[in-house]
Amino acid sequence: MAGEKRGIPPEILQQIRDRIDIIDLISTYVSLSKAGQNFKGLCPFHSEKTPSFSVNPVRQMFYCFGCSVGGDAFTFLMKQEGMDFMEALRELSQRTGVVLPERRESAVKTTSGLSRERYLHVYQLAASWYHRNLQETPEGQAARDYLDQRGITRESWGTFQLGFVPDGWNGLSKWMERQSVKPEELIQAGLVVRKESEDGKRVALYDRFRARVMFPITDPRGKVLGFGGRILVDGASPKYLNSPETDLFFKGRSLYGMDKARQSGTVSGRFYLVEGYFDVIALHQYGIENAVAPLGTALTSDHVQILRRLAPSVMLVFDGDAAGVGAALRTLDLFMNSGIEVRVLLLPAGEDPDTFIRKNGVPAFRELEGRASTLLDFAIMSVLNQTQKDSIQDRVKRADDILAILHKTKNPIEKEEYLKVVSERLGIRPDLLRKRLPTFSRPMHVARTAKGQEQAATNLEIPQGKPEERHLIVLLLQGRLEPGQIRQLDEEVFTVPLYRHILGTARRHTDGEGHVNLDALHAEFSEDQAYESVISRLSVEEYYCDEVSIHVAGCLRVLKEKQIQRLMDEVINQLKVAQREGRQELVDALVAESNALRQKKASLTASS
Repeated sequence: MAGEKRGIPPEILQQIRDRIDIIDLISTYVSLSKAGQNFKGLCPFHSEKTPSFSVNPVRQMFYCFGCSVGGDAFTFLMKQEGMDFMEALRELSQRTGVVLPERRESAVKTTSGLSRERYLHVYQLAASWYHRNLQETPEGQAARDYLDQRGITRESWGTFQLGFVPDGWNGLSKWMERQSVKPEELIQAGLVVRKESEDGKRVALYDRFRARVMFPITDPRGKVLGFGGRILVDGASPKYLNSPETDLFFKGRSLYGMDKARQSGTVSGRFYLVEGYFDVIALHQYGIENAVAPLGTALTSDHVQILRRLAPSVMLVFDGDAAGVGAALRTLDLFMNSGIEVRVLLLPAGEDPDTFIRKNGVPAFRELEGRASTLLDFAIMSVLNQTQKDSIQDRVKRADDILAILHKTKNPIEKEEYLKVVSERLGIRPDLLRKRLPTFSRPMHVARTAKGQEQAATNLEIPQGKPEERHLIVLLLQGRLEPGQIRQLDEEVFTVPLYRHILGTARRHTDGEGHVNLDALHAEFSEDQAYESVISRLSVEEYYCDEVSIHVAGCLRVLKEKQIQRLMDEVINQLKVAQREGRQELVDALVAESNALRQKKASLTASS
């Protein structure tokens, strides 16, 4: 990272670190709760059920005790968004208002060929053109009428930045050309399609989206990454068309409306998962602002991880027909044992959230919500309530289907209670069901990070022993030592090279009064990725002592005693060699040195 920061004045970086609120930044992606001096939540970089991700607002650093990833705001954006350092720098400079010096270097490009900034710029330009078409152009009247008919308010047009693209082959291309966007950039962004003739002699370029209502798809910060487009006239194909996937836009990791639903979902502790764009918008219009939807694709493990990091509960809202029931059941494997409380709200057959809430209002929706069952209960009852053929084969099959479901859960109480229900409903003895249950194997799923990648382990490890050394370094990095205490930290009494290096670096950032400039110290360590992770962990570590001054004095005494003991052991070893060799003069000197060390140790013990 050091090379990437070359040319950026250190004071600029420090201004950004001073102004950024890392809690606010990370809360965009993770639900954080106060825990002592830190905030904790589920790690966004690996799958976990118990929060091990810690953020320290004073030091403006984060660390995950599960996957050993840590750093500052720059590091978080780089890891979470796949940014390089300069992209994270520009993002944070915009957030904080710190003006960056002019740089001539070209931005690092994505695999599409566009830099991240250029990609986002092109998509925002397209979103503004689509939006203006909807609001202002004569061609947009059909789209305006369609949205009015669907009950989408003008306010929602603006909130969700809805748009319209007229029929035609190159409307967007021509407008983008006037905005100095090159055709090749539009192709790289997936907004324009290149098609070669069969003989390969001619190349035609045409807009990907035509004659559609446009739904911008954003990241959690509201940056447009792609589009979904719906035809105006039913019967044409495809009804919905999405932007192609790029290294910035993944349908399996995107949830429509999350940028607007995140705060409400985090505060309420629940998200409503619906199926389509209009469902999300309709629920938001009626005050249910924690509704999100996948992008016309099946729910993925990445979707589940995003949801569970922000809220402990999810309400699945589906049509009550066979297709809706099937959609709910297909989520079972993903949500089972995920740590999320999942309930299923089934609407009357033929209704979706959009049509139901417009016809019946919020009270009727809340009434159905109150009757929603857990996902496991829904799955088991769906099997039990199937049309009965009243045959042995039918009962055995349904029993096996339910046992296959029960084998997925790790909760023994749930298993036992449902076995009783199944036994009573199907007329099969409980002991036979229990005997049959172990024959079903639960598929093992390999946990992945939100980015689908393994996390690189740091090449520096914090020793488990040497508690006094660790305690003093933790107190130093957390700014809890007074100048007089800092002056007493002698590198010679520290045996761990890592701690000696930290202390030596801290000396270089100590002013005349003895105060350590912790911001400058952390900034220097952030230049090295391995050290950054270790420093982050020590900086956010929860550590309490009743009296810091008494604890520091005790740690220093113990370290000094251990140092004296090490010196005594070394003198004794030298003394044995000198005695074997008959070097009396050296023997006398070593005996005197040993006695002096023993006296020094006795004085330390007495003073304690």
